[in-house]
Amino acid sequence: MSSVPTVRAAVRVDLNQRSPLRRIWRYIGYDEPNYTYTPNGHALLAKLAQMSDGPYFVRCHFLLCSGDGTPSLKWGSTNVYTEDEAGAPVYDWTLIDKILDSYIDLGLIPFVELGFTPAALTTAPAETPYADPRHGGWRYPPRDYG
Repeated sequence: MSSVPTVRAAVRVDLNQRSPLRRIWRYIGYDEPNYTYTPNGHALLAKLAQMSDGPYFVRCHFLLCSGDGTPSLKWGSTNVYTEDEAGAPVYDWTLIDKILDSYIDLGLIPFVELGFTPAALTTAPAETPYADPRHGGWRYPPRDYG
């Protein structure tokens, strides 16, 4: 077994030197992007915005996942990227616009995470279910970065 070396650090606090408190709690992230524009989601985000004494940042997962936009637990779908019969890209920003517009309308600041792989781009093996919450095709890299 290897031993980990001990590292010592000294922390000095000068109680006579005052500075503004960094309000790092003005931020929230969550999984279900489609919940954002539902009445309950909008109401919850409005409450968070109203409680804050300054700018409030918001980020959600799954912005690039495929699906019909139906909210569901631990999942999201925007269907931003599909392909036509000839394999040409088809982009639809409707749901992402709706999500980001909800933030803006409430005075929230979007912290955009462009993550996860659309079904039409995934390199997952064919037998891999796309929407499996833990091991789905959404977590595989895209077959094309162009």
